[in-house]
Amino acid sequence: MSNLYYEVTSSSLNPTAVLQECVENDCRSILLAEGAFGADFVDLNTGLAGELLHKLSTYRMRLAGIVPKPADLPMRFQEFMRESNRGDQFRFFPTRQEAIDWLATE
Repeated sequence: MSNLYYEVTSSSLNPTAVLQECVENDCRSILLAEGAFGADFVDLNTGLAGELLHKLSTYRMRLAGIVPKPADLPMRFQEFMRESNRGDQFRFFPTRQEAIDWLATE
């Protein structure tokens, strides 16, 4: 039986390590906790967010991020969130419960 999601809480996330942990824990989805959005992740110039989402896309995994205050993040990342929320693989939510509920719909 697979787990609903693997939760990432550290702001110093490594996309390869996150994917490996998810696979090892038999998860099909990732929940990015509020504290997982470090400066490198929300700065799209670093490529960290893109690398993670590319890896998840390759393995058909879903990601839900918890972002209670999007206005506190860089404008480009806010635009990235809005674009992601139009799809069905990566989404961002203001509350943990909304994120978990969405992951449960897969």
